[in-house]
Amino acid sequence: MAKKKKLESKAPVPMTRGQLSRHHQEQKRIRNLYTAGIALGTLMVLLLGLSALSTFVLRPNAEVASVNGKVINRATYDKLRRWSIFQNMQNQAIQEQFGGQVGGTGSMEALQQQLRNVEEETALDPEIISTLQDAELLRQQSRTDFQLDPTREELRAAAIKDFIPSPTPPVTPAPTVDLTPTITGTVVLTPTATSSPTVGSPTTTPTITPTLPPVPGGQETAVSIYTRYTASIDQSTGLHPNDDLCGAGCPDLSEEDYLSLIIDPRVRRDQVIDKLTATTVMTEVEQINAQHILTDTEEGAKSLIARLDKGEDFTLLANTQSSEQLNNQQRGQTPSGGNLGWFPREGSSLVKEFVEGAWPVQAGKYSQPVKSEFGWHIIKVLERDPKRPLEESQIETLKTKAFDDWFQKAKDAANIVPKPTPTAVIPTQPAIIEPTAVPGTVPLSGSVTATVQTTPQTIATGVVTPAPGVTSTRTSRTGGPAATFPSPTIGSPTATNSP
Repeated sequence: MAKKKKLESKAPVPMTRGQLSRHHQEQKRIRNLYTAGIALGTLMVLLLGLSALSTFVLRPNAEVASVNGKVINRATYDKLRRWSIFQNMQNQAIQEQFGGQVGGTGSMEALQQQLRNVEEETALDPEIISTLQDAELLRQQSRTDFQLDPTREELRAAAIKDFIPSPTPPVTPAPTVDLTPTITGTVVLTPTATSSPTVGSPTTTPTITPTLPPVPGGQETAVSIYTRYTASIDQSTGLHPNDDLCGAGCPDLSEEDYLSLIIDPRVRRDQVIDKLTATTVMTEVEQINAQHILTDTEEGAKSLIARLDKGEDFTLLANTQSSEQLNNQQRGQTPSGGNLGWFPREGSSLVKEFVEGAWPVQAGKYSQPVKSEFGWHIIKVLERDPKRPLEESQIETLKTKAFDDWFQKAKDAANIVPKPTPTAVIPTQPAIIEPTAVPGTVPLSGSVTATVQTTPQTIATGVVTPAPGVTSTRTSRTGGPAATFPSPTIGSPTATNSP
């Protein structure tokens, strides 16, 4: 039997020194490549993580303002900023539809670009900041002073009211006119006395506005429209061609955002006004009925008082010497003797200096010259009524003043960062005289000639804020409640007359 061959063991061939060195270098290069790859991957993951952290955590939570230590973050700012741009887009679309292109070619495209790039803006809009600060201060102060905290159901109900269709008066059919005259009976002609008209206090007949019944199914319609509206504004800032409301871009606001940012400040303001005025705003107050003569100089007013002291008629002097009446005549209006009707001491539509100058005057008497921003007044009080009902507009003025005083006091005491930028004071009292027409000369009876001069109108600009304190409505957006703007007040031009 043949013997099996003994297996020979093969020992590794020893490397030379050069081969061993090259082998070590190759392994080192491989390890370095692995290390570099892992480091690069780690760095990329870290950068992506930091970017995501900045985009989704740090940046949205970055502080842009604070009120009494309560932080207002960037995410909240971005939401209201998009809403503001969205409203501008709605107004732009309406103006372009009914009045042609507004704001230059590409205006809508510019607004669309702004809407999409809100999160990238580095310079913050101070008006948006101020609006958020006011809303937060109102939220805090209404809780502290009146324990007000409207529920979501209350906010939603208030929002739905904006979409309830307004009733329209029924169409009155035209009367059928019978052109065939029918004469019956005996005509008796009785002479009547003809009386001369007396210039004096005009009698105002109140206009009664009938209360129309609500539209059938109006509440259900409002809920349906509100649901579609909030669903639309919740969409992204991109184009939505099939959406009638925001096809050019949506503000990306959820219903909760809409209720919190837009509806809550308005509801709180109304609730605070109700609390403030429950006991402080009276509906019947002392009022006076007065007329006045307006002149440019104190000397002119004193000369007219001297004529009144000699027995000249106040109404006649007002019609022939008052710059207000001369301006009215130049515009083709009938002179009124300078009559201003009834007005209270608080909440009047007249300038404060005029009211304070008129108030001490007894019924049937006239004042010494009273200076206001419009010139020098001679005021005659025709009647006084210690308890005369206020008009609805006057009551609303008093309510607004009560709220503004309360809110300004809270604002002065609050720690607001950054500090609000002071704005120009908008006069709360309208001018007694309306703006005049082009300069001219008005011939009057006798040898009296009045030279009328005009000065440029001064328009006080305000801030676009849907926040507390703003009550007037300027424009509306498509499909939703009206957007609030402060109303500019137009100052009155001066006028001179040569007696």
